[in-house]
Amino acid sequence: MKRRLSPVWPAAFALACSCACAWGFGTSQKGTSGAQFLEIEPGARPSGMAGAFAGLADDVNSVYYNPAGLGAIKSVQAEGMEDEYFQGANYDFGALAVPLLSWDKKSSAPKNEYGTLGAAVYNLSVGSIQGYSANETPTGNFASQDFAYALSYGYEIPHAGISLGATEKYITSNLDGYGASSYAADMGALYRWGDQFSAGGGVRNLGPKYGFAGQGDPLPMAWYAGAAWRIIPQWLVTAELDLPRDNGASYALGTEYAMMFTENLGASLRAGYASRNTDAGGFSGATFGAGLKYSNFGFDFAFVPFGDLGDTYLYSLTVGF
Repeated sequence: MKRRLSPVWPAAFALACSCACAWGFGTSQKGTSGAQFLEIEPGARPSGMAGAFAGLADDVNSVYYNPAGLGAIKSVQAEGMEDEYFQGANYDFGALAVPLLSWDKKSSAPKNEYGTLGAAVYNLSVGSIQGYSANETPTGNFASQDFAYALSYGYEIPHAGISLGATEKYITSNLDGYGASSYAADMGALYRWGDQFSAGGGVRNLGPKYGFAGQGDPLPMAWYAGAAWRIIPQWLVTAELDLPRDNGASYALGTEYAMMFTENLGASLRAGYASRNTDAGGFSGATFGAGLKYSNFGFDFAFVPFGDLGDTYLYSLTVGF
């Protein structure tokens, strides 16, 4: 008789890893990272759950939150997102996941035997920034553009419930005619206990320094660990612990309730709380979201308040093939 691992142990292991990382990092280094747009969380569905998605990672948004989640995807998925970010900034995200399928001769069904490839583009743009000289005299407006281009791969180890994944990113920025570029890597692991429980962890934005005119700053590297529990088929809860190099440890909690009205038509309601967003006052920290799905098409919306800084509205369209 085979002994099966209790789903409690992967969560405990992920939490222990994060605590060990926190012990090693020591004090906060707030505000000392370059390319901080890499910390903006994309996707209206994960954002509606406060970004607590690394332990779930069950759709194309895995390319950002945990590339290991790509390994279990069994159909092509594409997503485009528009984010009306606060203070006049615009944030756009596009992603594609393509499983490398083979056909199971016994069941005549597709089988994700060789893993899944992913690709994503991230863009943060500010169209009009007031410039000043050294003596604080206005010098006119200028624009800013930040891009990251990512390639990902995820693989699910057969019959083990474990997936592994990695991402390589090329980062480039243009600020008033000055350019900067660098590379970064993400790595992640995910354990699934059937359809009810999953847990994962990893690291984001490992790479060399990044900056303008020869003045480089470290990338916003962060360790993460998360878990997801499907209490009933319709109701899901998630949790995540993040440890960025440029800030203190933070946690996020999320939930999603999904309803199917017909075979093809469904809807979802989401909410969450992220401790890292509470400094702005007001309702910052809380998140809300909703989704509508028809056949292979999905539309998701998220509302993320940032107190005195303003509110953020995310819109995502997802297509499956």
